[in-house]
Amino acid sequence: MSAPHENSLAHVNASMGAHQTHLNGPTPIDRWSESIQSALAGLTHFNCALVSAETSSTQDAAESSQLGCVVTTGRQKSGRGRLGKLWADTGEQGLAATFVVKSQTADRLAMAAAVATASTLRAMVGHDVAARIGVKWPNDIVVASPGAAPKKIAGILIESKDDRSLIGIGINVAQFSFAPEIAQCAISLLQLGHQCDRLAVLLQLIHQLDLHLSASNRVLEEHYQTLDRTAGLRLKFLTPQGVVEGVVLRCDPAIGLLVRTSQGVKTLPAATTRVEP
Repeated sequence: MSAPHENSLAHVNASMGAHQTHLNGPTPIDRWSESIQSALAGLTHFNCALVSAETSSTQDAAESSQLGCVVTTGRQKSGRGRLGKLWADTGEQGLAATFVVKSQTADRLAMAAAVATASTLRAMVGHDVAARIGVKWPNDIVVASPGAAPKKIAGILIESKDDRSLIGIGINVAQFSFAPEIAQCAISLLQLGHQCDRLAVLLQLIHQLDLHLSASNRVLEEHYQTLDRTAGLRLKFLTPQGVVEGVVLRCDPAIGLLVRTSQGVKTLPAATTRVEP
């Protein structure tokens, strides 16, 4: 990673950490807009904020928002994930935000969003916990659990139309527990031992995403490799052409996931592929 990029990330981490340290409690939702607007000064990709106390989905709310808008809410009641999956409503304990950006390739957007989200979470926790946070291609941010399967702490949904893309990101921040059907595969920052204000997490995320959307493909790929929890694994993938099984080689921001199969190396695009459970 280039030195200027590293220095920018360090500055963001320091400033967001300071914001979090001086909080006396969760920031009321009616104060979010002002704080977000102040944080947008000097950014490349974001210039306005839309904050609501409650909405069905930030993705839906963002459809009519202008380019560069950060759309967030105190509570998202009907969030959705990739390929028709639902995002559990956990009241005011989770963070939901959608970022309206100029369209790039689906795989580059997926990589930039994943790296930004994982970097945000790593910045909010201690070094020992940070090392356990990584990316399960293409859209899950996971935490390694000793002796058990990784648990999901954040998810990403990207929807594109014409020259606009909506990057939806959901992060588990303050959940004490989850519904029985997902309790074994989900985790929050609070459950990791870190009590964080949702606004502080969002401000960190905004800056990280702005940085990584501007990063070169080389920088993105280098950073992604340090977070990748998929490379080297033999996995099955569900694609429009059927099931593909093989060993993951790497993720390329321009073309997608490279998988070595019995028929040779295949490229799987993020937009239409998911890992078989």
